[in-house]
Amino acid sequence: MNYDGTLVMPCNYVVMDNNEMEYLDGGGELWIEIGKNSFIIHALSAVGGTLTISAAKSILASLGIAIATSIELGTAGMGTLYAGAFLLAWGSIIPPLAGAAVTYGVQSLKGKKFKICSASFLPDYTLKI
Repeated sequence: MNYDGTLVMPCNYVVMDNNEMEYLDGGGELWIEIGKNSFIIHALSAVGGTLTISAAKSILASLGIAIATSIELGTAGMGTLYAGAFLLAWGSIIPPLAGAAVTYGVQSLKGKKFKICSASFLPDYTLKI
C-alpha cells in the first residue's frame, strides 16, 4: 500500500510518544495459580483409574480454551491481551503440568504457581484457577 497524500488527523487527536504506549519496566509475566478447588484438579481427578501423561495432556489441552474464555468473559473483554497471551503459551505449560500430575499425584498441584509467559505488552498478573 502506498499513500502519496498528506496525513490528515482528526481535530481532537492527542500526540503520544513511545513511552506512553509501552510498559517502561519491560512488561510483565502471566502466571496461573491452581487453587484447592480448581477445575483443573477436578478434571484430572475425574479420569478414574491410573492417570497417564497422554490423558493428562489431552485434558489440559481442552481446558486451555475454557480458561481463555473465562478470562475473556470474566473481564468483560478487557482481558483480551491476557487471554491471547495465555492461549499462545498454554501449550508449553501442559507437559510440566501433566508430568507433575502423573508423577506426584493430581492433588500435589494444589496451591502451585506456574509461569505461563512473559509479555512486553502486559503488566504482571497471576490468574487464580
